[in-house]
Amino acid sequence: MKWTRPLPRVLLDGLLLALLVLAFAYWWLGNGVHEIIGSALLLLVLRHVANNLFWWKSLSKGKWTPQRLFNLVLGVLLAIALLALLVSSIFLSRTLPMILPLPRVFIMQEIHWFSAYWAIALSAMHVGVNWNRIVALTLRLAAKRDFPRWLKMAGWVTAMAISVQAAKSGMIVGLWDRLAFQYSLSMWDFNQSVLPFFLHWASALIGLAVISQLALLLATQIQGALVGGKQEGRA
Repeated sequence: MKWTRPLPRVLLDGLLLALLVLAFAYWWLGNGVHEIIGSALLLLVLRHVANNLFWWKSLSKGKWTPQRLFNLVLGVLLAIALLALLVSSIFLSRTLPMILPLPRVFIMQEIHWFSAYWAIALSAMHVGVNWNRIVALTLRLAAKRDFPRWLKMAGWVTAMAISVQAAKSGMIVGLWDRLAFQYSLSMWDFNQSVLPFFLHWASALIGLAVISQLALLLATQIQGALVGGKQEGRA
């Protein structure tokens, strides 16, 4: 299976985000499964980076568009969050001490906690900024057939409706507090329900993706207006 083909790349990116969400169900899955998910996540992130090396290599070439700038900023921040997540997980692991004895450092739990929330939020924003590329890959899977206009509109309406719920869902899962580096008393009771936990997470992440896409569209419009104004001024 070639990872340069559309289907594996779409599946890989979807699996990455799904594993990130699943990792937050720590009290449902237990520490062992949590560490397995974290290890799998690391391998898939490396695969994702390898798939997009051409983008990093081409940074010094071509024009700087809002999408390239957004991707660079989000990519650097996401790399920092994932690196902090990786380093802190090594110190917090209950499996590694059997092989490599490491001291338990309290601050690593803090770093792991907040970097995890930032990693998943930045991942959602990364998806939103690259939504046009995801659609392009999906269209290649559909034999290059364009989506009907009504389907595009229905998608936007649905996404905007979910984004309204996202504000509340983010509060329920404690996302907004932790992105502000604040502690939250929000703790999900998995003995009571499981599915709503993932639905709230999906809503919050879709909301972040929509906001990122709208910010990109606004920045692109502003750039277009500025470029157009300069061209008129020269004329």
